[in-house]
Amino acid sequence: MKVTFIAAAMLCFSLAVSAQEPESRIALTPYVYYDIESVPQAASSALERKLTGMATANGFAGVSDVFVITAVPEVMDVSMTPTAPAQFVVDMEVEVYVLNNPEEVIVGQTVYALKGIGASEQKAIINAINQINVKSTDTRRFMENARSRIIAYYSSKLPAIIAKAQSYANMTKYDEALAVLSAVPDCLDEYIQVTELMTDIFSMKIDRDADELIRKAEASLAAEDTTDALSFLVKVDPYSSRVEEADAIVAKIKAETEARRAQQIQRELDEYEFRKEMEVRKYEDEVEFERMRLEAAKDAGASVAGDLLGGMLGAGDLGGIALEWFIKSVL
Repeated sequence: MKVTFIAAAMLCFSLAVSAQEPESRIALTPYVYYDIESVPQAASSALERKLTGMATANGFAGVSDVFVITAVPEVMDVSMTPTAPAQFVVDMEVEVYVLNNPEEVIVGQTVYALKGIGASEQKAIINAINQINVKSTDTRRFMENARSRIIAYYSSKLPAIIAKAQSYANMTKYDEALAVLSAVPDCLDEYIQVTELMTDIFSMKIDRDADELIRKAEASLAAEDTTDALSFLVKVDPYSSRVEEADAIVAKIKAETEARRAQQIQRELDEYEFRKEMEVRKYEDEVEFERMRLEAAKDAGASVAGDLLGGMLGAGDLGGIALEWFIKSVL
């Protein structure tokens, strides 16, 4: 039964992990097979938490499609206490395995004999699982043994791992290549080869991504969509060798924008000067018009005065007026 379970766990784990993004320094992934009839799902969740605690408390972290820590819980006996109210007593064993998933090899194995008491069988099982001490001497010894075997595996398989990563890179499958390399522990003596290859592949990846972003930006510029072009260019990785090309396009956009802005400002200035000149001319025309009206009024007034004076001279009135004025001024 347990051998069948391990095979099923490997298959289900492979399907589950294929959708996950590996993280750097991947070593061991906790995994629990939930479809065990004698173990309720709440107890399986508790077991998964214990496996996670075993991994993290002993220096393992992340997810991996190579090594997995899993467990086979088995209820050995269920009884009731003679107390009132009666309690469920569960005796069970939990066998914990560290597996090499691709090669279907057991790297490490240990077993925990557990007893749990609870108001229900489910609670008793959960309480039993919670008795697993993730920091006990036995647990640490088990995990250290698994670590040694994992390191030995990577050390022996490193040439094949590097070849696989290079093969992915040659097919421009950079994410897959980095995922393969990121699983290698950094404690290997040959790890410098891994870091150098990862750096090279990462550079190829960001250059490829930058090329795609620049192509999209140029297409947007051809469509006169500057905003869209800039939204692509800003995503170019600053560590890409294409960043200078992206910066040059941004500088060109900026220069053209400033030139258009300068032209717009000049047009606005020219329009201002033209309107100002028109207003001055209008004012001058109005002033000239008023001056001409004033001159015409003066001419009209002089003409009327001349007519009146002529009439007065003809009537002899002016002499009398002038004499009267003279006499008054002398007196």
